[in-house]
Amino acid sequence: MEAALSAAPPPREFLGTPEAAEHIGISKAQMEEWRSKGAGPAYHKVGRRVVYSVADLRAFVARGRTEALR
Repeated sequence: MEAALSAAPPPREFLGTPEAAEHIGISKAQMEEWRSKGAGPAYHKVGRRVVYSVADLRAFVARGRTEALR
């Protein structure tokens, strides 16, 4: 029983703007700017709340990947 209480919570599938920004290493203001310009990672509206799927954040970062020149 004690082990179950001390175990880490399962990873969240959706993050709010501050958590999403931290997840990809940018500022909350940058996330909001991208969203207002129709850029940045895909997001969902849940009522008034904006949430980002962790999978969408990973895909967004992966699209920016560049191979090093040899």
